[in-house]
Amino acid sequence: MTNYKLNEEKMFADVTDGIAIIINSETGIYYGLNALGSAVYENLVNGASVEDILTALKSMNGAPADIESKLSEFIKTMVNYELILEDSESSSPVNIDASAVEEGFEFTCAEYNDAQELLLADPIHEVKEETGWTPEKDSIGYTKEETAEREKKIDEE
Repeated sequence: MTNYKLNEEKMFADVTDGIAIIINSETGIYYGLNALGSAVYENLVNGASVEDILTALKSMNGAPADIESKLSEFIKTMVNYELILEDSESSSPVNIDASAVEEGFEFTCAEYNDAQELLLADPIHEVKEETGWTPEKDSIGYTKEETAEREKKIDEE
């Protein structure tokens, strides 16, 4: 069985109202998935195998004969964009709502760079694993000593 997970080193993701948005924190490029793509993505990162997802899709009314190649191409696209990585084998039930195929059995993973500058300017990029987000306090006009003194006064209050 083939399983995948979100590439958490580079990507942040959110699924709202059945639509997934995945942001590459290193490049500022984000990816939008359509309803069916979002359903497949969500099942993958929740531990469902590709094979189980394919079985579920094949059992849905109106599934095209080429659904396997479409699913394979969609997953290949997400892997090429480094959105997902292969994961150890796990087993989670597949849950794909029929509303995900209301627009058909097409998978979309669109790449956008229109907010790239804004996303890269976000202070999340200055987060360090050891210390978290700690902006340089002297950059706001105080020396380290003045900042320490101000923090001491605040603590005493």
